[in-house]
Amino acid sequence: MLREKGISCHHDPSDTELLPLDVIGCDAFEQALLPLLRGLVETCRNPGRGSWNFAYRAAAARWGVRTGLPLAYGLAHISDALLRVKGDRLQTLDMADTAHAAEVTRDERLLLLLLHQLRRNHVEAGNDFLIDLTEGEMDKELMALALDFGRRHSCGAPREVRHDGTTGPHLLVV
Repeated sequence: MLREKGISCHHDPSDTELLPLDVIGCDAFEQALLPLLRGLVETCRNPGRGSWNFAYRAAAARWGVRTGLPLAYGLAHISDALLRVKGDRLQTLDMADTAHAAEVTRDERLLLLLLHQLRRNHVEAGNDFLIDLTEGEMDKELMALALDFGRRHSCGAPREVRHDGTTGPHLLVV
């Protein structure tokens, strides 16, 4: 029954509130992580299904082999740790469910927002999202993996805008 609705969990789908992906506050990079996360969670749940192959191929195609493969590898470890913590309570949509591809469950939203905050080095806000995602459990391994992912795929330091409209250092030709 849940497979028919595209929900990969053991909960009643009517309890799963879906939100549009484009309204949760993530950038295009983070939004592009969603299908990879869904595929990797599915792989952790059903290792023989081969969803990992999709995730690694899609990551390499989108960001290139040098960035995409380590990115998928990091997400695979995050997915595995999250499933260890939440088990069957983790609600994700099936990656093959195209009808809901642009929507997120509560858990998917919280995970994307956790990564969103950590990519910007907002660790305290990230802690809040992790606590909410894990229902009150501060899992050090999951947080360490998310922090590592955030550092590796950082948005960079915010650039300061000067009074003359320039950003960051600039070259002065003498």
